[in-house]
Amino acid sequence: MNFSFSEIAFLVLLGLVLFGPKRLPEIARSMGKFMAEFKRASNEFQNQIHDEINKLELQEHAKAIESETHNIMPPAEDPDSISSALNRLSERIRNIPRDYDA
Repeated sequence: MNFSFSEIAFLVLLGLVLFGPKRLPEIARSMGKFMAEFKRASNEFQNQIHDEINKLELQEHAKAIESETHNIMPPAEDPDSISSALNRLSERIRNIPRDYDA
């Protein structure tokens, strides 16, 4: 809000008429405290919004990295399937003819 000098002077005179010269400084102080509190709350709210946006961006980035990592190196097989593959391999080895026995 941009007020010109004449608008500010009119508001001060109106305040003097309505509230008197004794109460006007108290009202001005109250308004100043209110404006400072409002500005602080507004800044805090903006910081919270920015923090949430940053968290979402980090989560998206982590998901992108995870999907790229998954494409490069797929997850390890299930331990049970590894165990069964080893069992099959040992069976095949046992079934190889023993031509080299002396």
